[in-house]
Amino acid sequence: MRKGIVTSAAYLPPEDLEQIEGTSSLALYQFGDKDVNHHFCRTCGICPFTTVAAVPPTYGGTAKPGYYRINLGCVESLDVYALDIEIIDGRSL
Repeated sequence: MRKGIVTSAAYLPPEDLEQIEGTSSLALYQFGDKDVNHHFCRTCGICPFTTVAAVPPTYGGTAKPGYYRINLGCVESLDVYALDIEIIDGRSL
């Protein structure tokens, strides 16, 4: 895990989330096809979440523009080491 992120398996619609203060301290990074917005803390560099920027016309999955994937390590009182985690080798996708 080069980034050290345990990401939520599901894509979450914005209305299902409660945001806390501090989003003004985040920077945005995009790479490749720019379909995903990677939000990073300007101070410590952690990526608390990503948002879907776009999906290809032929995409049939659950992600929609504006949907979130959460870095579960940023969820207060959640022990990510106690979760049953499926490791995905993104390099092989």
